[in-house]
Amino acid sequence: MTFRKSLLISALMLVGCGRMSREDEFRAVLPTQEMVAVKTPEKSGQALMAEGTGAQSGQNQLSDLYVLTRVTTVVVNGGTLAVLGLVDAVTKYPPTSVTNDTAVWGPHTEALARNTWKLTVKKTGDHTYSYALSAKAKDAADSAFVDIVTGTHTASLDAAGEPMKGFGQGEFKLDWDKAATLPEHDNNVGSFSVKYSRLDDKSTATVDASFRQIKDDKDSSKRVDADYRYAATPGQGGQFDYKLNQDWYKPEGSSSAAPETLTIKSRWQETGAGRSDVKLAGGDLGTEEATASECWNASFASVYLRASYTFPQVRYGTENTDCAFTPAVYSSL
Repeated sequence: MTFRKSLLISALMLVGCGRMSREDEFRAVLPTQEMVAVKTPEKSGQALMAEGTGAQSGQNQLSDLYVLTRVTTVVVNGGTLAVLGLVDAVTKYPPTSVTNDTAVWGPHTEALARNTWKLTVKKTGDHTYSYALSAKAKDAADSAFVDIVTGTHTASLDAAGEPMKGFGQGEFKLDWDKAATLPEHDNNVGSFSVKYSRLDDKSTATVDASFRQIKDDKDSSKRVDADYRYAATPGQGGQFDYKLNQDWYKPEGSSSAAPETLTIKSRWQETGAGRSDVKLAGGDLGTEEATASECWNASFASVYLRASYTFPQVRYGTENTDCAFTPAVYSSL
């Protein structure tokens, strides 16, 4: 064998061993929990509840606004898990067909299930992809398929130029109203949309989530919108913004249902120490605003509190020495 021929064979072997299969490529560009997870500091062994924390609130007690930040991120992660659960349920099976630019999983129906699912992933350009998870009633014609989850993704590439699973940027939408037309569905309404970016394991990860026309947890006959914005850099802490339009405040003797806008901005260091700044405005507050700021230490204990809406006003701590972040910064959502 000549030297030239041996080099050619070696090169072909390297290409053959390193090339990702089309099936693996299409799997790699689907969203993963790591890609869209909203992560906040966690107190080991501490059960966090959205309500009932007030009995223990106060200086050197578990911070209420830390708890609220944690609980709120659970809401966002719950929405993404709903999407990922649907995708995983379909892609655990081999694809039905794979071409150079399209992979299809299904149609597939779980045993005893009344819904049939299908996932289609398409390559739309260099390292860009789109996908649609659709469903129909088991006995319905294929023309009855409706898109429940739709999304796009631009892949991050490894040293070999292959898409890296769990990295990239894109967006997806879960349409609960369309899902409600299926024989089997949950009680959610409205839609949930996410824009995400996680280019590699060192870059800042961002997740922007929007809930549109979902049920008001205070009155299920009403619909509300909510927005969330998250950013975190490995080793450098992160921040989380939240906005919800709801009837938070009702003047005494008033029957007004005008919604106020609540915004929360939470920031934290890698140690866990952090701060939340809250603002309530609009609706029945008119031109007035209600604000609150709370700081917590690395053990998540409240060390600083100022609130404009309590009487008598509750306040403790010294901002310059007790807070990981100064001054107050309110969300721009």
